[in-house]
Amino acid sequence: MAPLDEIRGGGGALGAAPAPQPREPGAGGLEESDFRLISANGFGDGLNNYAHSMAWFEGRLYVGTTRGTWAMTKVNKPTPDLKPWPTESPDNVYEIDRRAEIWQYTPETDGWKRVYQAPFVRGRTVARAPRYIGMRGMTVFQGPSDSKPCLYVSTWAPQQSEPPDILRTEDGETFANVPRPPWDTSVRSFRTLQVFRGRVHTTPTGSTSTQGQSQECVASEASVYCTEDLQTAHWVPASPDGFGWPNNLTIFEMAEFNGHLYAGTVNAAEGFELWKTDGAGGPPYRWKRVLSHGAWRGPLNEVCGTLCAFKGALYVGTGIVNGGYHRAMNIGPAAPEMIRVWPDDSWDLIVGHSRLTPEGLKVPLSGYSPGFDHIFTGYIWRMGVHGEYLYASTMSWANVIPYLLVEQWPEEVLVLMKRWGKDELVRRYGGCSLFRTRDGVRWEPVTRSGFGNKYNWGIRTIVSNGCDLYVGTANPFGPTVAIRRNGRWEYVDNPRGGCEIYLGRRRQG
Repeated sequence: MAPLDEIRGGGGALGAAPAPQPREPGAGGLEESDFRLISANGFGDGLNNYAHSMAWFEGRLYVGTTRGTWAMTKVNKPTPDLKPWPTESPDNVYEIDRRAEIWQYTPETDGWKRVYQAPFVRGRTVARAPRYIGMRGMTVFQGPSDSKPCLYVSTWAPQQSEPPDILRTEDGETFANVPRPPWDTSVRSFRTLQVFRGRVHTTPTGSTSTQGQSQECVASEASVYCTEDLQTAHWVPASPDGFGWPNNLTIFEMAEFNGHLYAGTVNAAEGFELWKTDGAGGPPYRWKRVLSHGAWRGPLNEVCGTLCAFKGALYVGTGIVNGGYHRAMNIGPAAPEMIRVWPDDSWDLIVGHSRLTPEGLKVPLSGYSPGFDHIFTGYIWRMGVHGEYLYASTMSWANVIPYLLVEQWPEEVLVLMKRWGKDELVRRYGGCSLFRTRDGVRWEPVTRSGFGNKYNWGIRTIVSNGCDLYVGTANPFGPTVAIRRNGRWEYVDNPRGGCEIYLGRRRQG
């Protein structure tokens, strides 16, 4: 268990209000009232828990889902100490329909259409299994074999099926798989499809362990693969495994910035690393390390979770896998940080803990401690640029508090828990946050309550089409949720469970 100040996220006393932030100059940023809900309850099916991927393609919005999150978590090891289980979940996860879906939104009609549902296939040891349980990434790309730009989707496969594929569509309605990278059969998922120098780059981000357990954010190798043509898919390595360091367990996130490809790792021993390459000479590239040791916070910055270029700098959102507490590695709980990297590889701490580093003293320029002063923030999940603003979202595990066996927590935490009570903590901290900034330093909250839905424990996708900003939530508390009535727990239907999609548009006048 982490020290108390880490559990608090580095702020003051539990429940202290965030320090007032100066208002940014100028107008144009979206407020919570500028967002409207355009899809709820997992597109009408609460098992659609995550809006896991999102892209704008030929005038329409596409959203890929991941299904049955709590049911998956229940069968993984180590299993969280929860009682009761937050949602009604069978012991055999294959008893529920976890076939991942892709949905299409047409703004002119304000209508949704399901354009893809993963098929059932024969499992390795079960009669029927979903081919894919999640759609973790999307990109638009035109390779030599594509007659036009196409939408490509990275998938997540359960243990009972073959390794995951990349799906391709020309028209947004007909999807077919293209050859996958040359991964071993333990690979279960990948997420990033990053275009750079006319090539698509990806990495495995989840594998089955040697003990047969699913590892969502740890892969069997930590290599970048790339191809110029996804249809012919001549995949070649673009980096050495782990950039030559075995403690880099996974290359988790990539982004293009200042003519370079940046890649961030999962490193449970020392903290994430950030590497970059200009791609000169073709693959395999020559790489340079930019950050190490979790920007000198160590394993509490275990993963580089999100990257986004904004106004001449690259912003890095960190976290600890599995929602801020990596049980298998005994890391956390602790709240995440945000770091800003400049083209010359110098860096600033934007949100986080003050500390001495080899580059000198780093203090959070925003005034926010880890997690934007939110003690239950697991990671800064996604970032996106819309207009003159950078938007950053979080994941909050506060809604799990009612089900936690808190008796195992340190005594000082139990004192605070008894003083506030679980219900009050959920009321104050339930629901994820979305923040915005115009200058990278002064941040303002757009929402701190999951847009008024405490079951939205994260915002997983942020996409701008230039006019509107779309955000998709992660909400695993459906289709049922455990609630306490008259001193007893029972499962009830949850109309606020399942992912939600919001459209942000600045009001006129």
